[in-house]
Amino acid sequence: MGTTTALSVSEMVHLPTRRVWALLTDWAAAPAWMPGITEMHANGPTEAGMTIDFHSGGHERNATVTALLAERSITISHGAGDIQTNYLYELAPDGDDTLLTLTVDVVVTETLAEMAPEIRDEVARADADQLAAFKQFAESAP
Repeated sequence: MGTTTALSVSEMVHLPTRRVWALLTDWAAAPAWMPGITEMHANGPTEAGMTIDFHSGGHERNATVTALLAERSITISHGAGDIQTNYLYELAPDGDDTLLTLTVDVVVTETLAEMAPEIRDEVARADADQLAAFKQFAESAP
């Protein structure tokens, strides 16, 4: 299997890191800023190993928090079989603001290796505006 970075984007969110973290991990609010997600809820406290159920494209799906450093980074992994997508959100304090970076890696098996560039491009298109949408959501949240 190989890993391909599909997307890496950053946004300066004009909120303290603690607030950005709280909004980023408010799973019920995710449909307000995650493209294609219509519902999301966590199965327990936010920690490594926790599963997240969500609805996307008319299907119920799940993801797992595979790595977490509270208020610093969280990796959410989705998929099984031939394709796995890993979403790494990193928070870096910058005074009273937070630099939020999203890196999306796509892991594919040898079976789909020839399709990896197309898969990567599709994921990048689907998630390119995710952080801009989060920034707008977060900065207007009560």
